[in-house]
Amino acid sequence: MKKAVSLILSAVLILCVSSVAFAGDAGCGCGFSPVIYVGPLGCTPIVKDAGKDSEQTLWKIDTKFLLSKLGEAMPGISRALLTRDADLLGSAIAGFVKDCFGDLALDSEGNSKPDVTTPELNIPQGDRHGPDSDYYFDYDFRLDPYEHADRLHEFIDKVKALTGHDSVKLKCSSMGGVVLSAYLDKYGYDGIDVIICRCCPLLGTAVAGEAFCGKIELNSTSLTRYGEDAIPFLETGFADDFIEGTLYALLDTLKVTGVIDGICALGDRLITKAGKKVFDEALIPIFGTLPGIWAFVPEEYFDEAVDFMKLPETGGLHDKVFAYRKAMANIKNNLRSAKDSGVKTCIICGYNVQRTPLVTLWKSTSDGTVDTKYASLGAVCGDVKEPLTNDYLKSLKNGDYLSPDNMIDASSCALPECTWFVRNWLHCNGNAGIDRLFNLVMTADEVSVTSFEEFPQFLEADDDADTVYPVTGAPDDASNLREHPSYLNFIRYIFSLIKSFFERFG
Repeated sequence: MKKAVSLILSAVLILCVSSVAFAGDAGCGCGFSPVIYVGPLGCTPIVKDAGKDSEQTLWKIDTKFLLSKLGEAMPGISRALLTRDADLLGSAIAGFVKDCFGDLALDSEGNSKPDVTTPELNIPQGDRHGPDSDYYFDYDFRLDPYEHADRLHEFIDKVKALTGHDSVKLKCSSMGGVVLSAYLDKYGYDGIDVIICRCCPLLGTAVAGEAFCGKIELNSTSLTRYGEDAIPFLETGFADDFIEGTLYALLDTLKVTGVIDGICALGDRLITKAGKKVFDEALIPIFGTLPGIWAFVPEEYFDEAVDFMKLPETGGLHDKVFAYRKAMANIKNNLRSAKDSGVKTCIICGYNVQRTPLVTLWKSTSDGTVDTKYASLGAVCGDVKEPLTNDYLKSLKNGDYLSPDNMIDASSCALPECTWFVRNWLHCNGNAGIDRLFNLVMTADEVSVTSFEEFPQFLEADDDADTVYPVTGAPDDASNLREHPSYLNFIRYIFSLIKSFFERFG
């Protein structure tokens, strides 16, 4: 009898164990693989002396610390501006930059100082996943992108184990595209079923290329436009529209009356003279040591940047900086191969926003940070606020990928069938309409610019309504006022008439 009971108990135990094992093999079964969000530059704090009384956040820098250092530098900056002493101005600015950011510099091997760390790097935990739940991947933006790729590979394996899925979705924002490029180059796309690139500098960004070649310039037109484009995103509290409209009027009045031109002319002369000291004493010794920032330099700037930024000819830093050029060179083919192998792919970028007004290539259309041509992997673009030239438009044999406002020709992109463009969309700015597009991309059987009626290839951001809608023609201040009546849009319309008058008769 005892032997029979033992046999029965053994059989039950074996059945239980095998059922658990079977359940583990079966996986999650929810039908939606987990999303890993690869964050932008500065997605995690960089800290000196973490856990000590002397702890200081170097990035995202503590406002109190920044203001204290600015207060120390202001007497020198003020004296330099009053006396127009470029040498003194350069020394004061270089000192301020070194005080605030000097500890970010890496050593000759491209490694961080032992007392400068990222203590808050996320580790995937829990098995909760779905369209509205991401696993957040962050990283130290200064370091070699291939180091992030190694950690992302481990992160993906951990998420798969936690959730019971054999694939993941990667949603990358801004510098997250640099991490993606290194990852695809080293590990490929096995185990990835969706790739989303949001405002990613996949081929770099001109502001980094120009800065790393010392091509700095103050320009009144770009400065005014940059301010105009930023105004709608200011948090001004109640009476937002009135305050924004008033700021817009003030800015354009200063431009029309020539005040901004005078300020920029004076500032540009000082910057030209002071710039060498700032670069030599601060920018090159700090930012020239960061492989992560080097990853933003487009290929056409790279050789000149290597000379200007005095990159060492040998050593770990040199090798890390040069290694990423392979990932950048291969990103087009890597994404094409992933897409052709069934990975649902979405590249989305902004355009018609004035780029950072401190470089000579200020006419390049962008989302305010990343050039549209680089984020889209090759679109042909008109200058910011301008359509493509008449000669180019006449030469087009196929207009299937031409934007309705004639500003973008997407036919030359690496993946024109999977690349969306959003007019007037500020770099990585939140938008519920774009989030809806991402959800469709993650759940659809097939993904292309013709897959979703609500989201054709060319869209326009409406930040007041927190949505996007199809582009139907060229930007027009009068139409914008009719469709979206507000004080700000009224001021825009009035100043468009004033500018037209000066262009015709001025």
